[in-house]
Amino acid sequence: MLNKLILLIEPEASIREVLHTCLIEFGGWQVSLARTVQEGLNLCMKTCPDVILLDTSTSETDALLFSEQLKHHSMSRSIPILLITARANWFTLTQFHQMGFAGAITKPFNPAAVPAQVSALLGWSDQDSEIDSFD
Repeated sequence: MLNKLILLIEPEASIREVLHTCLIEFGGWQVSLARTVQEGLNLCMKTCPDVILLDTSTSETDALLFSEQLKHHSMSRSIPILLITARANWFTLTQFHQMGFAGAITKPFNPAAVPAQVSALLGWSDQDSEIDSFD
């Protein structure tokens, strides 16, 4: 699991710090941080992360526009995007895929469980975790 680079786009400083710490401590990953979608896009173009965690509390429109911008950048086309959203239960996994996302983590979440959820959603491990079912 080591050597994975996570791009975390989270507008709220306290949540950003908690997730940053958990992704490093429990996931063993490197983490790049962004406060805004535009800052995240700029970082993504420079670093080519293994996954993008995008908090949709800024705006779903921003999340969808971000996904579209990534698809147009050839280097970034294969980067999965996981949403962090209170509305994850509103959609099936198939619907997330149709929107261009690999899945979602439901808010509120247990920060210590987020690395296991990321791994499970992306197939990074055989480790069982408590993830939300979308189908």
